[in-house]
Amino acid sequence: MKKIQENINLSVEEMKGLEAMDCDEIEITALENVVVAMKRTMNAMELIKAAEGLKNLSEELIVHLASVCGRCDDCSYCERFEEYDEIVVPDYLLQEAGIPRDAKLCAYTEEDSGEVVVVEADYDYDIADVPQFVIDIFEISGICIRELEERLMMDDIVYGE
Repeated sequence: MKKIQENINLSVEEMKGLEAMDCDEIEITALENVVVAMKRTMNAMELIKAAEGLKNLSEELIVHLASVCGRCDDCSYCERFEEYDEIVVPDYLLQEAGIPRDAKLCAYTEEDSGEVVVVEADYDYDIADVPQFVIDIFEISGICIRELEERLMMDDIVYGE
């Protein structure tokens, strides 16, 4: 987590709960894909309310994602989800194939020979990149994990325009 504590040019008057503050009194925290602006100093209740607001926003974002993915219609993928494992290939084989050690891998079988072919994936994210708490929420709520993985692999826009 990177914190930026420099003066910034924001319209502070438009920020809920921060309207009477100078920019010097605001702490900006940059996370992956989001920026949080909050008071630099807070008492215990202010901190609790800030944490609760962030928790509520997090829940709203997960609910939004779940609504985009939709309920599972008993697809075989979600039923067998626990059976899927990460593909692990020894480093020397990856090097021999010209695949970076940290590359995401995918596998398929050759129909006639029965061989399993492992190649570098042509996508950046799949279900293995999703935090376990999101998987747990989706499983408990009956949200389709296959749909989530498809949206990850296709890099679909699922929020905003």
